[in-house]
Amino acid sequence: MRLTLILALGCLASLSAQEAAPSKPDAKTQLEEARKLLKEVSPGVYDLNGIQIKAATRELRIPCSILHQKLPIEYALVHETGEKVHETILETKVRPIQVQLALLLANYQPATQGLLDKLEPKDERPYKDPDTAPATPGANRLAIHVEWKDGDKTKRVPLSDFIQNIDTRQSPPDLDTWIFNGSIIDHDGFNAEMTGSIISTYVDRQAIINSAAKGNHRDELWISMPANIPAEETKVTLIITPAAK
Repeated sequence: MRLTLILALGCLASLSAQEAAPSKPDAKTQLEEARKLLKEVSPGVYDLNGIQIKAATRELRIPCSILHQKLPIEYALVHETGEKVHETILETKVRPIQVQLALLLANYQPATQGLLDKLEPKDERPYKDPDTAPATPGANRLAIHVEWKDGDKTKRVPLSDFIQNIDTRQSPPDLDTWIFNGSIIDHDGFNAEMTGSIISTYVDRQAIINSAAKGNHRDELWISMPANIPAEETKVTLIITPAAK
């Protein structure tokens, strides 16, 4: 885990050097501040401001709550002070930079490969940069579930159960795999920290994680699935694990 932390800080150091405004904390500084919160709570289990990291299984558990049950969405998870709290199902108190660091510590690798695999030739590409591949094949592919208490029972469902396609009124069958693309770092800094965008249902390079489902280039395509979502303000845990191969 310590070696992974060093690599995680190093992989963003060169990018943070591009930032020109000295009054803004760069990505390396933000990551170093987040690192100070990391604690080993038991052998192989770490805590990062409430995020639980299991080194052996690469499982992350992020504390969240239900913000909206019924609405058009562009995001599945944002920070509680983010710009898109009116378009998300889940919110969290955990800062985006801490989510990014936790993913890096668990040996996930940010890359856009797979994000536009289902884009039709006639569709406009939502970003111009060429896609990047992780050093380890598949290391940017995630499975995401949501867990909560319902009386004496514990419920756990795929995050996709909370989302439906507005055209078909069904949960997308190809939304079981999410892409850890990593948020953009530019002259303004680590974008997700400024916008609060963590998991996006349509392609948003400022978000840390994006949907790879067909139609992910359309921001109006996604709405919540109220029947599957617990009551607003319910405390839930977002669980990230490696996607099935």
